[in-house]
Amino acid sequence: MTPPPIVPVAIERGLRGLRCIAACVVEDGLRFDAGAKRWVVGLSLQRDTGARFVGTTTRWCVLLDRSYPFGEVSFYPANKGGLTATFPHQQRNTPARDGRGWRGGKLCLDFPLSGKRRLTFVRDPVGDADSRLSWHVERALEWLQRAAHDELLATGDPFELPARPHTTARAWLRQRVIHDETPASFGFWGGRIGTFGSVHFGLVTDLDAIGVAQFDDEHGVPIREWTGRALANCTVGGFWWLWRNPIVLPPWQAPGTWGELRRSARAAQFDVDAMLRRVLRSLRGAKTSHLLLLGYPVPLRLGADASEIHWDALLLPRLAEATGKPPSGFRPNALGWWHRDRYGAFADKVPLQYLYTENWSSERLQARGRLPQAVRDVRVALLGVGALGSILAEILVRAGLKDIALVDEDQLEAGNVCRHVATLADVGKGKVETVARRLRQLSPAVRVAEINEDLSGNPQTLTEQLEPYDVVIDCTASDEVVMLLATAWCSVPRVFASFSLGYGGKRLFSFGVSSHAFPQPEFAAKVRPWLEHDAATWANTEDVLEGAGCWSPLFPARHDDVVLAAATCAKELEALVAQRPRAPRFRVFAQTTSLEGFQGFVPEAAPPAADAMAS
Repeated sequence: MTPPPIVPVAIERGLRGLRCIAACVVEDGLRFDAGAKRWVVGLSLQRDTGARFVGTTTRWCVLLDRSYPFGEVSFYPANKGGLTATFPHQQRNTPARDGRGWRGGKLCLDFPLSGKRRLTFVRDPVGDADSRLSWHVERALEWLQRAAHDELLATGDPFELPARPHTTARAWLRQRVIHDETPASFGFWGGRIGTFGSVHFGLVTDLDAIGVAQFDDEHGVPIREWTGRALANCTVGGFWWLWRNPIVLPPWQAPGTWGELRRSARAAQFDVDAMLRRVLRSLRGAKTSHLLLLGYPVPLRLGADASEIHWDALLLPRLAEATGKPPSGFRPNALGWWHRDRYGAFADKVPLQYLYTENWSSERLQARGRLPQAVRDVRVALLGVGALGSILAEILVRAGLKDIALVDEDQLEAGNVCRHVATLADVGKGKVETVARRLRQLSPAVRVAEINEDLSGNPQTLTEQLEPYDVVIDCTASDEVVMLLATAWCSVPRVFASFSLGYGGKRLFSFGVSSHAFPQPEFAAKVRPWLEHDAATWANTEDVLEGAGCWSPLFPARHDDVVLAAATCAKELEALVAQRPRAPRFRVFAQTTSLEGFQGFVPEAAPPAADAMAS
């Protein structure tokens, strides 16, 4: 038998710190839970008066990592004598499982409560063995006080969704349902509270997700469609039902069973059974799965007007054909079959099968950083998806670009991987194919056109290929490509940009103009002095070779050099789209260093003199 671990001295110090908190009583001492691999302290917290969901005494299990005063300090309601309701700022308060002594409703104590979230942040005294445990106890007492008086949330706080359970159906455990509701689509739902209809689903290519392709009303009239790229065929069917308010049981718990959903519906003056009976004809005997999207309007912050629809996806049970024997006392008719299903698949105690459901609209996915709207909306043709081009494409799509064409005929080699978005698993595949797949995995909204062909020597074909695009970016560092661009006359002026790296990736050459064709003579004149400088630098440097084989000196540049340059290209593109300069705009950015180290990428007016080069 393995002996229990020795109680860490730091935890003993933390327990001594609780003696000064009169409202806290340590009851069960300290024990080590082998299943959780954490120390557990049993205690009770006292209050002067009780409330509807919070008594005067509540019991808790506090879980401490072995590394205390580091690691996590977690407050859970005890299985006996603990809270049973779920509140805001709390995980779903599920009953205990596996014989452990605590429930699932972990408290959220390390964020400000009740209207202070804009003004302050909470500093957990990590590393302080004497005060860290007592700090969490004090926070739990404050949490309880606010919970008892319905003060955990206040006007201006970000809207918080109630925690939902998840499906137990093995085939659906990792399945994700995504939609793209925004304030712009909110208007489509005006006047539809309490109504329902059908949903069309589609598979999001290159992503393991089911997208909500289209909402129809109960008469089959389309309400709104998916705004991202085209979805692939999907055999899943479904329905939607829009509620007036968040679907919760007091104080803030999402329904977990069909019975709890019925209770929530009655409080909202809706009828779950009436809705189910209207969709049963599609469910009985169906060979495919069906989902029910339950939705309601939500605001961005509490107290503000609703601006978006939130959806939860439920996996509906499969129903047998209307055959066999109905429940005792019922005839084999519609009413009889309904009672079989009502007290079978839809019985009150049957758990709701929630699927992971997320809003993947562009506004949500790029909320932490996006390009200006003018750049997100342009259609971009990118010539060359090598090191610089592939990283630039990824930067643009991550920041919200929705439409891009990739032009490159090359295949990936193992040596490309050290400074490309590809991996060794992509060696031998086309660069366009590899980069396109990666871009589609970054955004469900992006539309990627793959042009995996050689356009050189055919101005007519090139003109036709570029005609739909507002911006043409050259990242090939090829004289032939820019000369070909000069022969491709576009009927409407567009932004042309050429980005290329200098020797060693230490410089970036940026050239841009708004024109009917690429002004190759002006570009050549601007870049020639810099290329001559680089040629002289390279000539004085020992060649870098990849290995035995055909003699081919390599262009040295680390991945971080290319990323730095690609980020600068994105900034340059932003300026070009905003300004649309009619006269060519040429800029050179150079990495600078000092005795203190790297100083940044800064504009450079002219190539260094020969003596500076030599040094």
